[in-house]
Amino acid sequence: MPPRSRSFWIMAVGLAVVALGASAYGVKATSTTAFCMSCHEMKVYQTELDASPHAKDAKGAPIGCSQCHIPGTGLVRMVAAKTYLGVKDIWAHYGGKGEDMDRAAMQPMARRFVDDANCRACHQDLTRNAKNDGAVSETGRLAHENYEGKNGISRSGCAGCHRNMAHLPRFDQRLAANAKFAAKLKEARP
Repeated sequence: MPPRSRSFWIMAVGLAVVALGASAYGVKATSTTAFCMSCHEMKVYQTELDASPHAKDAKGAPIGCSQCHIPGTGLVRMVAAKTYLGVKDIWAHYGGKGEDMDRAAMQPMARRFVDDANCRACHQDLTRNAKNDGAVSETGRLAHENYEGKNGISRSGCAGCHRNMAHLPRFDQRLAANAKFAAKLKEARP
């Protein structure tokens, strides 16, 4: 191999390694809850999460934004989700829509970005209730069997049925199923 060609390839490989390292660092840094909360628009979500049943995992550790909102399966899906959500959030932040976002309009799209694999990382046994101290209700059992394809096929993912598990916009606080969460949130809000 001619000397020029060898130094070109050494430099190309070196640049590729630096680019991959910088990308990995960027993905890790922008996947932290602290990074998400650096925008004032996200403070309402943190308040809601802190009052929710999903504030902490089974071991008592705080649940972070990326545990639910960034797909944990597949590098391409993760990068695509981070790119889409990042651009959307930057647009809302600098476009002036941050505080007055229409959460009712956002909910269907937001639910599509809660990957079932992320839910199943903590909730593996769908026959047990969330506290893992008993069986799910009969309705829950039938719905989970449908989700697993045992008695039909569901088109809905986890967040399609289990709404308002970690966040509770004001318009959903009136629903009877959310009464306990709404009361905790009312105490938490100034």
